[in-house]
Amino acid sequence: MVAVKAYYDGRAFIPFDKINIKLNQQAIIVIEDNIKSPVLKKSAKGIASKYANPALIAKEESAISQAFSGI
Repeated sequence: MVAVKAYYDGRAFIPFDKINIKLNQQAIIVIEDNIKSPVLKKSAKGIASKYANPALIAKEESAISQAFSGI
């Protein structure tokens, strides 16, 4: 069993870090009672971070969610 930190974008749970799971793999989701959203603390990492536009994070996550919602 692996623990994964994620957030809910209104349609799907989006992991904060890249994870390696199989298609249709089952998961147990535990919802924290924490009202403070860790999404607001997200920032770009790595070599391209200086080129990242934080204002586009929500738009990119929405696009990713929509792209993978049909899987």
